[in-house]
Amino acid sequence: YLPEGSTVDVQPTSPGGMGAPYLFADGQADIAFINGAPAKWAYEDGTLGREPTQEYLAMVGSLTSVSAVNFMTKAFIDKYGVDTIEDVIEKKIPIRIGCSPKGSMDEKVIEMLLNHLGVTYDDIKSWGGDVVHGGGSDLASMVKDGKLDMMLDHTSVQSSTMTEIAMTCDVHFTQWKEETLDWFCTQGFERIAIPAGSWKGQDTEIINAGTPDCIFVSKELPDDVVYSLTKGMCEQREFLVRQYASIEPFDPATCWKPEKNGNVPLHPGAEKYFKEMGYIK
Repeated sequence: YLPEGSTVDVQPTSPGGMGAPYLFADGQADIAFINGAPAKWAYEDGTLGREPTQEYLAMVGSLTSVSAVNFMTKAFIDKYGVDTIEDVIEKKIPIRIGCSPKGSMDEKVIEMLLNHLGVTYDDIKSWGGDVVHGGGSDLASMVKDGKLDMMLDHTSVQSSTMTEIAMTCDVHFTQWKEETLDWFCTQGFERIAIPAGSWKGQDTEIINAGTPDCIFVSKELPDDVVYSLTKGMCEQREFLVRQYASIEPFDPATCWKPEKNGNVPLHPGAEKYFKEMGYIK
């Protein structure tokens, strides 16, 4: 699909969802994955203490169904008689929360959640709780050892970490209240449905706040190149899904919509393809 003479160089760079927009600002990439919400934040306000950047444009959105998957341990729920984070905060219950290091989507979601509920990390600690940062395997071990009461990972139902924890630990995947979900949707998130039975012990559907993976490109990338990339991805959707099951949600007919791309403008090359196909009227 790419124009004759094109070359592709894959950089071993992993800046995380929050840092990826600045790959374009720093001239390090022409194409990259970014979650929709941080793409919006970096474009409009800046993230990680940096100035806003508009060096990228959207190509395709909502490739995955990643969301703020979170659980509390049954031991914690039984001890305090609460099973929602909103009630934990309201009652100032000491809770030990695990998530990835600062700069990750997981940590950002935790920070946003607590701030929305009117508290900070210091407040949690003042009640006798804690917010612990670490890798997935380390946090999973802490759950098994009874050293964490809650964990949040911005991931999909294919998450091996969450599957392993559900199989080996007594946990309850929790549902945020509607008002909390409504607020996250104002911040660039979407409602993501987690079907019942996705994990051991999860008997009902859960609606999480999520910000799926999207593909963005440098605004300087030529229109014909972006057109070719977009056309190739859309025409080869079934092949791509066979290779990567996690992108089953990818829908060429809707992936161009602003809400699917963090409201970042489409690249003209991508827009041309979607108009040709009649998806954009």
